[in-house]
Amino acid sequence: MLDALHFVAASFPGAQDGVWLYLLLICLAGLAFISWQLRAERKKSEALAAQIELLIYRRRIVFDFLHDLGEAFTEGIDLDELLRMIANFSVNTTQASAGAVFLLNPGKTSLRAEVIIGPFPPPLRPTDASVITPANRTWQLEQMVKAQVIPLGQGIIGEVAQKAKPVLIQDGLKDPRLIQYDDPALQTRTAIFIPLKFKEEVLGVMAVVNKQAGEASAFFNANDLFLLDSLADHAAISLYNTTLYKLQTEQEQIDNDLRIASEIQKMLLPEHAPAVKNFEMVGHNIAAQQVGGDYYDFLPLDGSRVGVVIADVSGKAIPGALIMTICRSAIRAQTGSNLSPAEVLRRVNQTVIPDLREDMFVTILYGILDGEQRTFTFARAGHDPALWYHAKTGEVDVLTPHGAAVGLDRSERFGQSLEERKLELSPGDLVVLYTDGITESLNAEEREFGRDELIVTVKQNAGGSADQILQSIFERLHQFSGDIPAQDDRTLIVIKAR
Repeated sequence: MLDALHFVAASFPGAQDGVWLYLLLICLAGLAFISWQLRAERKKSEALAAQIELLIYRRRIVFDFLHDLGEAFTEGIDLDELLRMIANFSVNTTQASAGAVFLLNPGKTSLRAEVIIGPFPPPLRPTDASVITPANRTWQLEQMVKAQVIPLGQGIIGEVAQKAKPVLIQDGLKDPRLIQYDDPALQTRTAIFIPLKFKEEVLGVMAVVNKQAGEASAFFNANDLFLLDSLADHAAISLYNTTLYKLQTEQEQIDNDLRIASEIQKMLLPEHAPAVKNFEMVGHNIAAQQVGGDYYDFLPLDGSRVGVVIADVSGKAIPGALIMTICRSAIRAQTGSNLSPAEVLRRVNQTVIPDLREDMFVTILYGILDGEQRTFTFARAGHDPALWYHAKTGEVDVLTPHGAAVGLDRSERFGQSLEERKLELSPGDLVVLYTDGITESLNAEEREFGRDELIVTVKQNAGGSADQILQSIFERLHQFSGDIPAQDDRTLIVIKAR
């Protein structure tokens, strides 16, 4: 081409200057194009280097996260530490400004933020966001977000938890699912929400919002979503195991506390019955759970008299045990005086009522065994009937004097309704007191043991000692129920006249 230009210039001398000018322009254009190509290649190289650097950075974060998880479980980690580790990982790997981990409650009906990193905007609109001050913005935001209870299915976080699907929002300012605030610092410009899911069970939601200032992209992208979603599985497995370990530890502590409570409750029951002239007495209690709501006691009074009490609280386990302890204290406080059984129950009702919920009550049978007079005088506050076996006839009377359960009637009518019964006991006679855990015990066919079966067992074993009769009743009950676990506490007292 240059030879052609030289030929034109030589053939037309007047055009020489114009040709050289044209030649110069072509050369300059070529240089500009080459320079542009070099700059474009340099930008591509820089972009590629930045991507490689980002991949290396993310790879390091991922390995660090998995390494830290492994070490944490080797050394032991609590739930708060694990959640903070997950939140920090999600923020660092996506270069987010803030992140949070929300957990579902045990009933799977709502979520709450357990850990927050950075200025995370409240997912539910607060009543007054103006109280957030620049000086305390991060701390106030954290407290505000942690206080919010997010119903399952409500808002973007509730929706992610309900549908168990990740969500990427690139331009949050145009997405109606996000709450926006007038304060620019509280706006959600871009966000990712990932369900923390173990198998088919959703445990919570991991969220990141807003890219850090100075990042190449102002928005999260599909790569960010893929990375978080991939590693959310590891986080969810770790979260599930830690939660399971925490529940196991808590259950072990509860079991230990219940074991101690059971030992204390057993200490509150009498080790043996006191000796009473002309009588044998024995009592026994088997709690359906580690602690129970049944109670029995023998309370030495003056001379040859002994107070005998058996009670059953409507509530079981810990609540029943607590009320039982209150009743024990109330009864013991009243039996020190020379009061009739009906008066004792009336005062116990007045004492216990303030500590009973409206739906709770206590059935009590309290009586006084008089060794000299050979009598048993008792009153019954809604408790199961007493059984009186007559040695002369071999028959059993079912005794049901009137009286409402403690806690059911909070008026003076309670005391007025109580009826006392006095038994004159001959040698060989028996008085059997029990709770409904005995008579309502079920067998494999779901048939109750019943009072009739108890009476038959008493008659068949009436010739034995009080202790032998008690053991025979429990043996018969065990034969009847077999391997069916007791649904209620079982308490029995046997009094035999000699």
